[in-house]
Amino acid sequence: VKSWAGATGLMQVMPRTAREINNGHPIKSPEENLEVGTLYLKQLFDKWAHIRDTVQRIKFTMASYNCGYAHLLDAQRLAALNGKDSLQYDDNVELWLKRLSKREVYTHPKVRYGYVRGIEPFRYVRDIFLRYAHYQQLIPLQPGDTETQS
Repeated sequence: VKSWAGATGLMQVMPRTAREINNGHPIKSPEENLEVGTLYLKQLFDKWAHIRDTVQRIKFTMASYNCGYAHLLDAQRLAALNGKDSLQYDDNVELWLKRLSKREVYTHPKVRYGYVRGIEPFRYVRDIFLRYAHYQQLIPLQPGDTETQS
């Protein structure tokens, strides 16, 4: 499946990202798509290693996967400039990510990577965590399981 933006496969990997991760080669199979998508998620998770709260780090990772790491950096800069915690996705960086679709925001001198349809990564992250909470209700943890607090 190919998205409107050109992302392909189950992991919806962009062609440029695929080539960067897949040694310059396009993805040719579903297995490669899963492998490249997973490697990219790991790279992003590692880039956010300075965020100590695991749930917040996952949210930054997922938003980056959806719209690009650099757009999250822009949203972080804007959050910090406006008195918000740039290491907190919830109610801080996510607000500025959503605003990066407004001309007066994406043309700000501190914004380096321009326009992004910020509502999409916002919804993407929100929906993943809503689904996760729903699954937790359906599948109770067993003794010895660990749970990430959200």
